[in-house]
Formats: sequence, structure tokens, C-alpha cells
Amino acid sequence: MTTRARLGLAAAVAAAACGDAPAAPDAHVLDAHVLDANVLDAAPPDGSGPCPADMAQVGAVCMDRHEAPNIAGAAPLVMYTFVEAEAWCAARGRRLCFDDEWLAACAGTAGDAYPYGDAHAPGTCNDDATWRAYNQTLLNGWPAAASAPDVTSLAALLAAARATGAAGTSAADHVEALYQGTGGGARAGCVRDDVHDLVGNVEEWTRRRDGGAPQFHGNLKGRYWAEARTCQSNVLVHGDTFRFYEIGFRCCLDP
Repeated sequence: MTTRARLGLAAAVAAAACGDAPAAPDAHVLDAHVLDANVLDAAPPDGSGPCPADMAQVGAVCMDRHEAPNIAGAAPLVMYTFVEAEAWCAARGRRLCFDDEWLAACAGTAGDAYPYGDAHAPGTCNDDATWRAYNQTLLNGWPAAASAPDVTSLAALLAAARATGAAGTSAADHVEALYQGTGGGARAGCVRDDVHDLVGNVEEWTRRRDGGAPQFHGNLKGRYWAEARTCQSNVLVHGDTFRFYEIGFRCCLDP
């Protein structure tokens, strides 16, 4: 999907409390360094460094090896807003990655354009799928309650949406029809320093290091399965309560 289409989408969903006119007040956005005291069990350290076994050390930070739910082979979660993604990470004693941390993991010390090097190789990452037209009206029926911190699989996420009723079922069916994500690590060449799928697969919420603006704290990195972008590309036009069928996230941790 083109940048122009994404900009148009942001305006189109404003009435649904997404994108350019989010309903949640700025105070509801979780601070990047404040974690929920009632966290879920995190993976124990693997004994080889300061990070849990399901994370890789990138500079001074630990980063999930895979997009949420951070399980090798699992389909990435989608339809989480920036606020909901923060809550999901916080429930595990983690936080969203800052955009500069994400960039360091993707580009490496050489500043490459892609996790595997400086020249685009179509299909090395999941970025060469054929775009499928979406119905925004159906997507607007997605129930916010489904995108909860305790969800650990795409199947459970879709089931939670369908359990809310007809609108949720229609939205979940549409998301499932649009979805072209692959399991974490399925593209063996799409990796740097054991962090997988930074480009393609699902676009990832990150927190803007510059602080962003009220209601706009996120920077979407990596793009998704039907559009190739470089590690350096940014999408800053979507607000904290925007959700979409190809947006996911991963978590970071200060060791």
C-alpha cells in the first residue's frame, strides 16, 4: 500500500477513534520505562548474557527475537494500537522498543538498508506478497477488548474478537482473509544478530525517541508483507489508538 493510501486511511478512521483523532488522553499512554507490577512470567536468563532466553542483546538493550507473541514459528499478532502494544509488553515486564534501538538492530553497525545487507533481495524477508484490498468498515468493527495483554497467539486473538458478537466476527474474518504474515523466523535470511523479521512480515510499533507529539508517540518500522521498506524508513502519521490488520510489534528490556 502506498504512503498516500496510508495517509488517507488515517483520516478515514478518525471517527472510529483511530489515527489522527485518537480518543484516549495522552496520560493513558504507558511511559516507556514504567512496567506493570503484576507482570506475567518472563523467560529465565539463558546463562550466556544479561538477556532472557527469548531475547537477543542489541547494544545495551535486550530485544525480542521475534515479533509478538515472540515465539519461533508463531504468526505475529496484529490489530494492536500503540497503547495496547505497550500494555502487552508491560504485562511481561518489558516495554516497546525505541525507534533508534529498532534501527540499530535492523541496520547493524554498518547502517545497512536491510537486515541482510545494503541491497534489496525480494523474498529474503516476507515483503513480496500481493496486496489485498481491505474493507475499512469491516475493520472498524474490531473490538478493542480482544487486543488484550494476555493474548499469546493469533488464533486466540481472532477467537476473542469473534466472541464479542457479529461485528467482531466480521472483523476477525476479514483480518484472517487479509493476513499474509509468516511464522517467526520462517524466512531464514531475514535476520541480524538473531533478531528476526525486522523488515516485512508485520509492521512494528516502536516508541519515538524524540518524544513525538501528544497522541502521536509511535513510529511504525519495517513495513509489512506486501511492501518493501528499508530499516531507515519511518511512518509517523498514525496516532496512539490507530490499529490495522498488518501492524504488530515486539518488546525490549533494559538488562
